[in-house]
Amino acid sequence: MKIACLGNMNNMTFQIGRYLLDEKHDVTFFLFEEFDHFLPQADTYEDVSNYKIVNLNWSRENYFEYSSNEICEKVKGFDFYIGTDIAPAFFFKAGLRLDVFFPHGNDLYDYAFPKYKNTPPQLWEIKLFITGKAQFEGIKKANYFSMDLSEEVNETPLKIIRGQKGKRVDGPPFLYLPQYDSELFNKKRPKNALSDIRNNYKFIVFQHSSQDWSSRGPYKINKGNNVLINAFAAYLKKGENKNDSLLVLVEYGTDVEKSKELIKELGIASNVKWLPKMFRKDIMAAISECDICVGELGPRFWFSYSCICEFIAMKKPVIHHRNDAHYKKLGLELYPMVDASTAEEVCSAFENYRKDPAPFRKMGEEASEWLQKRTKASLDIYEGILKAKQNNELQSNVIPLMSLQKFLFVSKPILICTYFFLLIETMKLNVKHKWLKAS
Repeated sequence: MKIACLGNMNNMTFQIGRYLLDEKHDVTFFLFEEFDHFLPQADTYEDVSNYKIVNLNWSRENYFEYSSNEICEKVKGFDFYIGTDIAPAFFFKAGLRLDVFFPHGNDLYDYAFPKYKNTPPQLWEIKLFITGKAQFEGIKKANYFSMDLSEEVNETPLKIIRGQKGKRVDGPPFLYLPQYDSELFNKKRPKNALSDIRNNYKFIVFQHSSQDWSSRGPYKINKGNNVLINAFAAYLKKGENKNDSLLVLVEYGTDVEKSKELIKELGIASNVKWLPKMFRKDIMAAISECDICVGELGPRFWFSYSCICEFIAMKKPVIHHRNDAHYKKLGLELYPMVDASTAEEVCSAFENYRKDPAPFRKMGEEASEWLQKRTKASLDIYEGILKAKQNNELQSNVIPLMSLQKFLFVSKPILICTYFFLLIETMKLNVKHKWLKAS
């Protein structure tokens, strides 16, 4: 089948796309306005010119710059559409339906639920508001929604958009595992930032989650990086650990400076190494040098996300806040790891590793086996959806009666008001331009 993979936030479609290429499908990767570290070349040791890659440069900010006809022209000729990020909004604008949508995070709980910050609203947020409402409709109309069971910040908006009966499957693979086969990886991985110092330490702890622990914004983002820093400081106070242990962090996120200040206050700067923001392929090489890895330790609890799967793929023991009781109740098969959310719990895990690393190394091996099995199950699900599409069991990618659908969309009272604000602000902007030109 001819498959379009749309968007690559968190390197997500580049994973599933490569697996589909292995199954002899014809795959094209469509990129939006992506960060450098979420481009295909950031995630493979191969030459990306071997892949079909098209730069669309779509974003929330330029949604109004593309007509429905332009969008249709860009993505025509495919049998199956997989998308993330802002893909639902653009598809809805063009009267198209995604076959599978999987979120990376705020494209679900934020983009699709726009709010005004000013009264009356300014032009820029009026446009984002309309884009967000289109995102909501695009997610709602997708044939399938693909996401592992998650925390309420994701589950609640999903229920609002698609209800309880919308077709939902597990998330796509977070990693293209064949490139991390031990023999192949050791041949191709570049020399990394920890290669030269690995032999100087007996115990290296690694975390590359963004430094965000000040509960910023309406969604109170808190990844608990300070919990890890305090835990490592407590561990170092054990005296004998001071000279042979290292904490590795990445200069990425809004609270990097706050983390550096905390490290200085605790007097552990000589035992902390900061790495620059890196491509995933380089992060994976750095992870391979570490002893134990730490994910998010904040108040929210996650079953799966990219950082955790990266650790597991490298067969490293993992510490993060998962809330095992919650996910066991949902019937999930849990991978082995240390469930922790306090500095005391994390420090205890470090101490236990130093006393006897063997159980932790076994934990990493068993978690890797779980990831292999989970990835295969996810790929089987996607192949089943593809087969259903081939058998015409899914709704058409062309939304029927789209003119009526758009009329119903814009005739909602909140959107009538929004378009009125847009008209007023556009008129004001035109008057201002004419005045400036005249003067």
